[in-house]
Parts: sequence; structure tokens; C-alpha cells
Amino acid sequence: MEKPFVLLADDNEATCTLIQAMLHEEFIVEVVRNGSEAIEKLKRRQYVAVLLDLLMPEVDGYGVLDFLEAERPAQLERVVIVTASLSPREMQRVKRYPINGIVAKPFDIDMLKEAMRRCTGGDQ
Repeated sequence: MEKPFVLLADDNEATCTLIQAMLHEEFIVEVVRNGSEAIEKLKRRQYVAVLLDLLMPEVDGYGVLDFLEAERPAQLERVVIVTASLSPREMQRVKRYPINGIVAKPFDIDMLKEAMRRCTGGDQ
């Protein structure tokens, strides 16, 4: 059986390397470095989870969230924001989307795994 796909949208190479290493046994992790690439991937495939940084070049994470809200609203339930910081204003902005969760960088691996379990409904 083929592994399920996860989309990781983050421009931080170290974060991507760590998350890929953590998830590669159970998932095929597709990595993109900006929101434009994320939107293109989301147009072509359904993902069991989308790990999304908010601060990226070209189109930011909010642009990706807006795309999902307009084009694939059910996918929002499988989005986990992985970000370095959220101001109270940004937190309010993120909470208007029905996302699965927020994991702060530097993240706790167990917290990220728990978020993945919520997205996939499994015991990854």
C-alpha cells in the first residue's frame, strides 16, 4: 500500500529536513518553499495533512489558507500551522480558518506527531 501524501510548505531548510526525517517512514512528504508552489500542489492532489509556515516568499501562508478556503475548504481541517511566532493579531487572523492546529517553532516533536494524528485520524 502506498504511503499517504503530506505537503510541507516552509522556506526554512532546517525545519524541512527535520520534519521530513520525522515523517518519512509513514508518509511521502512533498516539500515546497513558498505559497505559490503550495497552491500549485494543492490544485493537483489531496493531502492527508498540510504543514504550513505563515512567513514565506511570494505567496505567504495566509494566501494558501485563502486559496483553500475558496477552492478546497474541506482541506483546511487538515492544515497545521508550523510557525516561529504569532502575535495576538496574527493569532486572531489564523483562528478565523477552521484549521487543525498550530505548532510553534522550535517545535516539540510529540506535539507535531499529535497534530499529524489529528489530521490523519491514525496513530502515526
